[in-house]
Amino acid sequence: MLQKLQNLFALYKIIKARGNMKLIRHSRKQLTGFIFCKNDLNRKPFFQAMLYWFNMLKGLDVLVWRLETFGFLYGPNLNDEEKKKLNQYL
Repeated sequence: MLQKLQNLFALYKIIKARGNMKLIRHSRKQLTGFIFCKNDLNRKPFFQAMLYWFNMLKGLDVLVWRLETFGFLYGPNLNDEEKKKLNQYL
């Protein structure tokens, strides 16, 4: 339980440092659908979705990888020019 809370705070720091805020602001509805598992790929009821994310906090690296894959986090070694190129179609 303590490890999951530590991972939650670490995730907050990672989002604060590497978060793609332009994409997050632009696709807020998609992000909430992703978090609450309301999309067609991973549909779950609210409480089951919260348990799903709580269990995902066991492995912070997998959660960070998923957020990077969907573009909500930048990769760890991108410069400003590459970040602008990723968001040029928003």
